[in-house]
This record gives sequence, structure tokens and C-alpha cells, in this order.
Amino acid sequence: NATGIAAMLELARAYGKAPAPARSVVFLAGTAVEKGLLGSEYYASNPLYPLASTVGVINLDALSPYGPANNFTISGSAKLELLDQLVAKAKGWKMQYSPDPKPEAGYFFRSDHFPFAKRGVPAISFGSGNDWVQGGVKAGKASEEAYTEKAYHQPADNFDPSWPFTGMARDLELLYGLGSDLANSGKWPNWAADSEFRAARDQSASLRK
Repeated sequence: NATGIAAMLELARAYGKAPAPARSVVFLAGTAVEKGLLGSEYYASNPLYPLASTVGVINLDALSPYGPANNFTISGSAKLELLDQLVAKAKGWKMQYSPDPKPEAGYFFRSDHFPFAKRGVPAISFGSGNDWVQGGVKAGKASEEAYTEKAYHQPADNFDPSWPFTGMARDLELLYGLGSDLANSGKWPNWAADSEFRAARDQSASLRK
């Protein structure tokens, strides 16, 4: 699970070395996810910058430490322009979007992006793909199942020096690209017209330039 924190730190390092973007970029490590999203819920209730003028949220949890995949996913099935932008950006790496393979697990409502989403902020929780460049879907699913069974929230969830992290590096290239586009744009991506989160976002439209 530390892959998410490592990814956030590396993204922050990359932004720190690059020219300052037009918009502020906030890096947030929310605590107590398993106790009810307490950290992200606190920030969403007490934001450093108003949520009305927060362009979007890109959430990272556990990412794959293995090789690159041909696809990526997000938690849940919410429709929003932020996902459309991510899908378009991913074409540069020949990566395809795959819908959440387990929507019934409710990960959308159990991840740190949710406190922002329910307040109207376009938000996604990114997930590494399971269609590996080497080994395909069979290898990707086998790895997922083994991790869930033997390591997820267990002492066996330890660092393995054999991990190549090449897939994670490419995932972060994609997410850095999306974040940089948002940070240097004057656009305001929104939820789809039929999304349950659209009304909350539209209510604050007058507060955005």
C-alpha cells in the first residue's frame, strides 16, 4: 500500500523541479482511510483552497509494482470529463481504459476522492491495469488475486527487491501529464450531465472564473 505514498512523493518531486504551473497543485496524504476516510473528509470540510475553485482530484492508492500494462482503470463507474481527458491522454502511451472490474466492491465510496466527489469536485481514483504487456490479462489477474489473498492488509504486504516498478513509472508519467494539463489550463472539467454529483458542482459555478 505504500506505493500510493511513494507515487505522490515522486509526483511532488517532479512538480518541484518543473516551472511553476499557472494553478496551485496540492499534494495530500489522507489518514485513516479504513476508519471512514477521516483525513480526506477533514480536508474536504476544511480545504486549504476553496473546493469551488478546485479543478479536480486525482487519487492514488495501491499501484502495481510490476511491469507496464496495456490498460488502466478507476474506482467506480462515474462519468466525468476528467476521465475523458485521462482516456485521451493515455492514448499517447497506447493505454486503454477498462471499467472498474469489481464495482460491487464499492471502492468508489471507500477511497479518498469520495469526500471531494460528493461535494461536487470532479474526482477519480486511478488504478493500474491488469492487462500486462508481458503476460496479458491472465498474468495481471493472477497477480491481483494473489495479492488480495496473501498480502492485502496483512503482514505479508512487504517490499520485494525484485519488483521492477516500470509499470508504475509509466502510470505516473500519464498522471503527471494529466495533472500538468489541468494545472496549466483555464478549463473546468465537470461531471456528466446525468451524474449525481453534477448539481453540487453547478451550484458553485459563479465562483469559478
